[in-house]
Amino acid sequence: MTTTTPIATHYEQFLHLLSGDTEDSGATRGTGDPRDTRDAAPGRDVLPARYGERIDASGATQAIVMSRDEWILNQIDLTLALGRLLGEDDVVVSAVPYELSFIGAEMDRVIEMVGASVISVGTSRTICPMERLLALIEQYQVTALVCAPSFAAELASLALARGQRPQDSTIRTVVCVGEASSTERLDRIGATWAATTTTLYGTPATPTAAVPCEHGALHLCEHRLRAEADGHPRGELLLDGSPTGELVELRAAGSGCDCGSANRVLVPLGSTAAALPGPHGLISAVDVERIAFRQTALTPHFACTVQDGAFHVTCAVTEAEAPAGGALAQAIRGEIGDALGVAAEVTVVDAKDWSTATS
Repeated sequence: MTTTTPIATHYEQFLHLLSGDTEDSGATRGTGDPRDTRDAAPGRDVLPARYGERIDASGATQAIVMSRDEWILNQIDLTLALGRLLGEDDVVVSAVPYELSFIGAEMDRVIEMVGASVISVGTSRTICPMERLLALIEQYQVTALVCAPSFAAELASLALARGQRPQDSTIRTVVCVGEASSTERLDRIGATWAATTTTLYGTPATPTAAVPCEHGALHLCEHRLRAEADGHPRGELLLDGSPTGELVELRAAGSGCDCGSANRVLVPLGSTAAALPGPHGLISAVDVERIAFRQTALTPHFACTVQDGAFHVTCAVTEAEAPAGGALAQAIRGEIGDALGVAAEVTVVDAKDWSTATS
C-alpha cells in the first residue's frame, strides 16, 4: 500500500536544510546585481536563486534578487496556507504573471506540493487566450482558479457571452492574487462562479507576505518578516524597513479575526500612488470599491483610477439593468462623497461593453 507523506514533513526537511539564521538572509532588493550578497548572514555565502524585476513609483524598472533561503521560505508559508484549500483531487489553473516575476513560478511549485494538478496559463493571452481557457476548464474539469479579481470577472463575463453559466462550471475555489479588492467585490465574484473566494498577499520582492487563515483574513508572515505601516493603523507597508509602495491597514494581533493567530491581520488597499487624501487620512480605490458594491445590481467588474484629484470609477451592470445606469452612477457618486469625503466621477456601463469602456 502506498502512503502519502504529509506536506508539513516535506517542509520540515526543507527547513532543516536551511542552516544558520534565515532571518537575516533576505533578498537583495533593488541592487541590480545578482552577485550582490550584502544581506548574507555572517560566515555564509548567500547565492541568488531567483531574479525578477518590478516597476517603482516613478515608472522605472528595478531589479530584484531573492536568495535560495527566502525563496523556499516563501513557498513553505504559501503551501501550508493553500494546503487548507486545495488537495489531490483539485485541478488548478494558474493565471498569474510568469515573466520576470516570482509569483508564477512559486504558485506552480506550491500547487504541486499540495498534491494538486496545475495548468499554467499565465496572463499574456497569446498561447492561451480566454476562449481557450474556458475550453480547458471544461475539458479537464478545473476546480480552482488562481488569478486577479479582474481576470475572474472578465472570464465569467466571456463565459456568459458565449451562452455558458459560470456557476455551473466545475470551479469551486477562486484564489485572488495581485490586485487589492474589497470583500464585497470578492463575494460578488464568488457568487458569479458559485465558488469560495480567498486572497493571498505579496509584493514583487516578497511573493508571500500574508496568507489567509480559515476565516479568510490575511495574516502577516511575521516569523520571517518585520512589517510596519507608515502611519497607524493605515499607511505605506514597510517590509524589513523597505518601502513597498503599497497602502495597507495593519491590525493588532488578536483583533478582527476569530482564528486566534498571533500574527497581525493585513488588509491590502492598493498602491499608494492610487490613493487620495481624505478628511481622516488616505483613501484608496478599495475604500471606493466597498461603497460601490453596496449596489446589488453591479457585476464583479470594477475599475478605479486617480485623475485631477478625483477618483474616476467605472462599474458594470447586466443588459437588463443598463437603462438605469445613469441614476445608479449618480447614487454611487453621492454615496462615495458622503462616506469618504472625496470627489468621484462614476460611469456605469453594460457588462458586454466592458472591454471597450475601459480600454
